[in-house]
Amino acid sequence: MLGQALNRNAPCKDAVRRLQIEFGETASSSTAAYCKARYRVRPETVRIMSTRLSAEADGLCDTHGFNRILALDATTFQMSDTDANRSEWPYAGGQKPGCGFPVASALMAHSLVGKGSEVLAMASWKAHDFRLYVESSGSFREGDLQVGDRAFCSYTAFALLREAKADGIFRGKEWCLKTRADDIALGDGDRITVWRKCQSKRSMTVPKERREGFPDEIRVRVITATIRARGFRDEKIVVVTSLLDPEKYPKEMILKLYLRRWEIEVSFRDMKTTLRYEFVRGQSPRMVKLEIEILLLAYNLMRYVMSRGGKGSQGIRFGIASTSAAVKSFLSVIQSVYRSGRSCARAFSRLVAAVVSDVLPRRKRRPYVRAVKRRPKPYPLLTKPRGEYASEEVK
Repeated sequence: MLGQALNRNAPCKDAVRRLQIEFGETASSSTAAYCKARYRVRPETVRIMSTRLSAEADGLCDTHGFNRILALDATTFQMSDTDANRSEWPYAGGQKPGCGFPVASALMAHSLVGKGSEVLAMASWKAHDFRLYVESSGSFREGDLQVGDRAFCSYTAFALLREAKADGIFRGKEWCLKTRADDIALGDGDRITVWRKCQSKRSMTVPKERREGFPDEIRVRVITATIRARGFRDEKIVVVTSLLDPEKYPKEMILKLYLRRWEIEVSFRDMKTTLRYEFVRGQSPRMVKLEIEILLLAYNLMRYVMSRGGKGSQGIRFGIASTSAAVKSFLSVIQSVYRSGRSCARAFSRLVAAVVSDVLPRRKRRPYVRAVKRRPKPYPLLTKPRGEYASEEVK
């Protein structure tokens, strides 16, 4: 299954073909036995393995005094159009029955230290990012630092972080620029203000019993800065954080951590474009979740190998595509090594050495034109259910 994920989301027939090559004619060409064996794998077990790999990668790097530094954002996955998948995750808006694919929204956490990722919550595409954030609040750990965009900046988010004894850095909204008479100025564009709990008895995200346990006031730090980048217009941003000590957490450090939030978008590109997991082949919700967990296990394994090769350095960049090919070859090698009773340590050291040799250079900035060249697909969009098209082809 890991080989499938590393082979750009290859079908089950690809895994069976590899077994035929290894064992010869004794292996059947049917995929039935392999698919049944896949179904017996529990997603919870794969999640535990993936989480441990991400923690091992974090242990090889500097966490800057925090337990974990996580970037949060939501992404979507399309899956096979079956009745079971549609009942769990419906079509996206505006699509006719039989003309689309079920879409699931997943809240992901990407480590800014070891680069590992995990799924915190999954729901329909209609669910807002913050609703998924509240559902996943039980997985928050003491000492975590979360980095997110405007969707997570609210009183409720900081109240949940305070319950878990964690901290957050979120992009502020326009109303965060309003000043109060009791604000404490810490410097130019740096102040501490008080956010008060809304007295409304109704909440769309947090149950009433839990909301009553939130404090009446929360002190947050609001930082305002202008981001200047060559070739782009200056942009003024507002960042809100629960790290109140300006000496221990300077303004420049907070801004630098927030600007690294974009790394989670790069990880989405690696998973969905490089590994081709934008579309999941699972025919049922359980298999969809299992395939996503297998994807994260393969991705975290690559990130662990990169961390071993980079020795915890944040400035070294390795090619994700070549690393996936190296890890896939390593998995096929250790199967024969393990059967012979030999140690896999030498093979793993060779894997790390191969990954280290593929360091991406720091390229100079290229000139980008401010125009978009669209490449239309050679096929028209579906206007009626697939079954009607199939009946026409049979005729």
